[in-house]
Amino acid sequence: MNGPESYEYVIIGGGIHGTCLANYLLTEGAYRHQDLCLVEPREQLLASFETKARQCGMRTLRSTFVHHIGTEPFSLESFAEGAGREAELVSTENYPNRPTLELFLDHARNVIDRRGIHECHLQSRATGVTRTGAGDRLEVQTDAGSLEARHVVLAIGLGGSRTLPTWGTSLPDDAPLVHVWDDEFDPTTAAEFSGPTFVVGGGITAGQLACRLSEHTDVTLLSRHDLDIELTEADPYWINWRHIEQEIHTLPPGSKARLDRIRVARNDATIPPYVERRLDEAYDCDDLEIRRGEIASAYATDEGLLVRFDDGKTATNAQVVLATGLDPVPEHPLVGSVAESLSLERGANSFPVLDDRTLAWREADGTRSAVYVSGALAEPSVGPFARNIVGARRVAERLLASRHRAGSKRAPSAPRGRS
Repeated sequence: MNGPESYEYVIIGGGIHGTCLANYLLTEGAYRHQDLCLVEPREQLLASFETKARQCGMRTLRSTFVHHIGTEPFSLESFAEGAGREAELVSTENYPNRPTLELFLDHARNVIDRRGIHECHLQSRATGVTRTGAGDRLEVQTDAGSLEARHVVLAIGLGGSRTLPTWGTSLPDDAPLVHVWDDEFDPTTAAEFSGPTFVVGGGITAGQLACRLSEHTDVTLLSRHDLDIELTEADPYWINWRHIEQEIHTLPPGSKARLDRIRVARNDATIPPYVERRLDEAYDCDDLEIRRGEIASAYATDEGLLVRFDDGKTATNAQVVLATGLDPVPEHPLVGSVAESLSLERGANSFPVLDDRTLAWREADGTRSAVYVSGALAEPSVGPFARNIVGARRVAERLLASRHRAGSKRAPSAPRGRS
């Protein structure tokens, strides 16, 4: 090999956002497979999303049937009709139908296969991004070697580290304390635990997980607050780009005021009505208890955990499953590495400061870099739905529009093999 392979776009992350962006660039941007590289350490695209969805017991998506990785809004609905699976478009009161998890995944695999997106997949982990010697391209370091790119997109999802309570940090590694997003967490194994099970958290993940485990064992859902019921992650008008421009882009870039407005708009730590109904059904069957409070301390014993709650009560021989989220995405090690190596600007809470029209990460002098971001990392510019499926579509639209405005012309790429 004479040097690193060169691409128009290297997309870091093969989840919903990375796969959706690759599909848009191939379908709407007229890029070819040899122009794109999708760096994802897992063997299959969307593997991380599917694993997490199954770990928490997701049955249906919170998003509507028009939100998916395809470019045509009604392609998932057409896919369901063509397969005789209309019943998997679940009716929702005062809201469009939502797909089952299986339907969403099968449609996504269909899009990936039809567009050959897997041809762009490099199974490796990105470790850094630097400038090349020439300066007009970027070099992406991966476990499999270096790649050259004209543009790089960070589509890395939420933070990499699990949020752990202080009382759990001193427990031995073999104690029955797990986080729902731990790679080794298996809800089937957790459901076989002989003692009481406590699911800690008050949002949709905790609610779905408690329902899933309650089918096989007695579960207590432990939340610091009363359960808050909201159908969607934010009011749907936040999907509209003009509304985002008016409500977010009029505030100073990188400002805390932007994050505050988004935080108020997002319905974080909430449970939708259809999960609430599942919780009520499990409660009525005496399979589930819902309790408000916190764990004050926990100690490991031979039979499980001795748990002491903030009201002084205790539970013995218990296991605890945390559904307490992940660290903020700006704390992801790759984000800090890229910002430092390329001298990119960071604002409030260390979020990237972006050009609102293109979502290019701004350099320290205010000029646009060739690094773009998607997902939760783009919230200060894309708004409260940035981390959701529709947020990926908004980022794709900005990428394509920025290419048209720049009038970029790509030299033909010679076909290349892929190891």
